[in-house]
Formats: sequence, C-alpha cells, structure tokens
Amino acid sequence: MAKNTAALLPYGTTSSAPAITLPDTDLFKSERGSLTKNYFDAAIESLNKEYNSLKQLAEINQMAYGAAYNFVPRVGQTYYLYRTSDQQYLLSMIQDWNKYEFLVALEYSADSVWKPLRL
Repeated sequence: MAKNTAALLPYGTTSSAPAITLPDTDLFKSERGSLTKNYFDAAIESLNKEYNSLKQLAEINQMAYGAAYNFVPRVGQTYYLYRTSDQQYLLSMIQDWNKYEFLVALEYSADSVWKPLRL
C-alpha cells in the first residue's frame, strides 16, 4: 500500500527522483513589488492632479464669489471675470472689455460652482 501512495506525492521518495527545486520567491517579490510601486506612484500622481485641479477651481470660485456684479447669475450662462485692481474683481456679461484685465470666462452651473471655459 505504501508503494501505491508514493506515486501520488508531490515530491520524489527515492534518490533517483528528480531534484526538488524551490521557486524563486525573491525574484517574484522584486518584480511584483516594482509593479506595485509603479501602480501606487501612478495613483498618487493622479490624486495630486485632481487635488490641484480642485484647488484651482476653488480659487476661481473664491474670486468669482468675491467679485462685484449687479445681476443674478443664471445657470448655463457665460460670464467674464476681470481684475479691476489689486485683489479686486468684477464679474461681467461683457466679453471683450478693454477697460480691465481679463482673467477667465466662467459658466455658472446648477451646483452653484463657477466653471472655467476655454475660449
């Protein structure tokens, strides 16, 4: 009965059996560890880009909400943000106004966020 079960074992039971070779786990760890590091580096870079984009959007919204304007903004309408003096802003419906420094065209969204437009 012992001879019949010896053939089922995952390793050799005689001296003439093939040598047992262990897998190279160090190579696996270094290769996979490198891939894992690349994955997390890319994820961090993506998060940093999203953070910087949100930070820039928050700064634009702070300027827009701090700007002077005499109208109630409508959702989907395009407005133009100008700098009138140092840290003073004006939100206008006039597009090419040479009197002030043009900063950015904005669209007022349904979630009350001023979103910059590319002209």
